[in-house]
Amino acid sequence: MIDLHLHLDGSMRPETVRELLEQKGISPWDSDDDAARALRVGDDCADLNDYLTKFEYPCMVLQTAGAIERAVYELAEDLVHQDVTYAEIRFAPQLSTKEGLTQEEAVKAAIEGAKEAEMEFDDIRIGLILCCMRGEDHEANIETVRVASKYYGNYVCALDLAGAEALYPTDLFNKEFELAKAEEIPFTIHAGEAAGPESIWRALEFGASRIGHGIRCLEDGALVDYLARHKIPLEICPTSNIQTKVYQNYDEYPVKELLLRGVHVTVNTDNMTVSGTNLKKERKKLLKYCDITKDDIALMEEYSYEARFLQSR
Repeated sequence: MIDLHLHLDGSMRPETVRELLEQKGISPWDSDDDAARALRVGDDCADLNDYLTKFEYPCMVLQTAGAIERAVYELAEDLVHQDVTYAEIRFAPQLSTKEGLTQEEAVKAAIEGAKEAEMEFDDIRIGLILCCMRGEDHEANIETVRVASKYYGNYVCALDLAGAEALYPTDLFNKEFELAKAEEIPFTIHAGEAAGPESIWRALEFGASRIGHGIRCLEDGALVDYLARHKIPLEICPTSNIQTKVYQNYDEYPVKELLLRGVHVTVNTDNMTVSGTNLKKERKKLLKYCDITKDDIALMEEYSYEARFLQSR
């Protein structure tokens, strides 16, 4: 199985977050079970902005090279046990600079974690996607692009733009992706999740080769046709989309319609801890609720294989 859309901070082991917090003298939970419940989004989640509040504690602990290296390694280990053979783990190195770490040091630590995992486990390959963040700190984003350029090909395989999509529209970040294109770094962009089709169009205009989520493309028929015609992969994350109220339930989740219209849909987890999911669970839900067949699953896995950024591995 292949997971192309997987956030490090949203997929950390709860017991690791708890342990690292306690090393900082912070003890918000009495047990690992309490930590797991606190880090998982509830049914009362209002929207994406509400969902993003669950990342406070993981981001708080991902401030040292050791913590980042450990988190990447442990996530890779978890993926191996779930029969995932290829994953692109994404994170924002600028969010790990609050206690003196540089973005480059954060990326080097993630590379070490991925390298250790591949040495330990023969059955998985890991790519790292570096996320620029929606917000007002464009200088930090530019630094992320520069670090990506330096380490591109050394586990770093692409860039992304993540964060509060509705609050900070995609068209505010043209400078970052003009530089990415100049440095010949491929990128995906979160779009068509909290914001509508216009965010996807803008991501495509920037030169995104994949779209993170993109599920709201169906609000624009011309966009759906364009995505299908140009074989632009969508990194859909069903459980996450339901939790953030992009759709209210799985019965109305339009993955079958997208496939029937020729869109290259890939199925991913987004945040395994925050959403309480994994790839096997995602597939089971699609089979149960969305009129998806095993042949559809096989087709989407083929799309995932074709869409991976580390084509040579």
